[in-house]
Amino acid sequence: MDVGFEFLLPIESNVTTIKFQQPVYEWQGEKFPQGEEEAWFNYFKLTKSNVPQHIIALLPNDFQREQWQCISIIDGIESLMNELSVNTTISEENNILLNLLHSLTNTQKKWVVIFEPDYDCINEVIEGNINIAFQKIVDSLTIERNGFVLWSEKRS
Repeated sequence: MDVGFEFLLPIESNVTTIKFQQPVYEWQGEKFPQGEEEAWFNYFKLTKSNVPQHIIALLPNDFQREQWQCISIIDGIESLMNELSVNTTISEENNILLNLLHSLTNTQKKWVVIFEPDYDCINEVIEGNINIAFQKIVDSLTIERNGFVLWSEKRS
């Protein structure tokens, strides 16, 4: 299944739990940077990419004024679907998706999750938290395809 799955984090965010590196091509002892920064989180491949501008207009006003960085999940959805087809009640400490969600958002004051089956289906825009995002992703992959934009802001 093709899925658009992105996280928007404030541009100044420094995700220390996941190590992004820019791939390089080495030729005759010289290194040449290639493409966007990428990282692996278990079977998920993440890449820093352009912010999907069509999403910004869907966010609350103060989120629209924020400068965002985008982290896209470009590989691993099939592995997640295989895992979910065996057991949809994986224990929290062994849950790779939930651990990824926490790793990217735990220290953030604001964040956005975009989940678009087939890259063309946003059914709702809602405020939520990690647990709601997790459940909506699992439901979309196992029950009925449902695209969403979920935003969260920690209030002091």
